[in-house]
Amino acid sequence: MNSFPRCVLSIATSLALGVSTFAADPPAAPSPAPIVIANFTEIVPGVYGYGTWDKNFAVAPNAGFRVLGNKGALGDGGFCKNIEPSVDLSKHTFIEIALAVQPGNEVPEFTVAFGDADGTSCSARIRVGQIMPGQPVWFRLKISDFVVSTRNEDKGKDGKMDWTKVAQWHLQGDWNTKMPAQVLFIALRARS
Repeated sequence: MNSFPRCVLSIATSLALGVSTFAADPPAAPSPAPIVIANFTEIVPGVYGYGTWDKNFAVAPNAGFRVLGNKGALGDGGFCKNIEPSVDLSKHTFIEIALAVQPGNEVPEFTVAFGDADGTSCSARIRVGQIMPGQPVWFRLKISDFVVSTRNEDKGKDGKMDWTKVAQWHLQGDWNTKMPAQVLFIALRARS
C-alpha cells in the first residue's frame, strides 16, 4: 500500500505535468507574433550603405546580404533602412539576427541599431569572434539591453527610445576595427 494519500499523489502528478487542479487560471495574454524586420535573402528596397560598406555589400541570392571585405568593407561601415510606416516593437522581448561570418572576417563585433520617429537611436553589440566561419547563427538580444546613443545628434527630442515607433534599423561593424568585415546577414526579427 502506498503511504501517500491518493489526493497528494494526484496533486503532485498534476503539478509535474503542469496541470492545474484548482480553479481555472485566467487565460494568459497571447504573445505577439514574431515580426520579420528584414529578410536579407531577397532584395530589400531602400537599403543604403555608409562608411566603408557603401557599395561594398551585395545580395547573395537565397543566402543574404554579403559584406565584401575583400572589396574594401572594414569595421567602420554599415547599412540601414528607413521603416515606413514605423513599426511597434514594444510588446516584444528580443531582437534576433541571423548571420554567418566568412573565413576572412577580422571584425570581432557587429552592432544592431534602431531609431525611433523623433530621431533617438539605440544599439546593442554582438560578439562574433567565437562562431565557426560559414555557419549561420541566430543571435538573441534583449530589447532592454539596447542603449540610447550618447551622441547629441542621436538623442532625438527626448533622449528616450520609443519602441512603439521604430522608424529605422542599422547593421554596423565595429568602428574601432579597420580590418576586413566579411559577414553574411540573413534576417532581422523581433520575438517575444
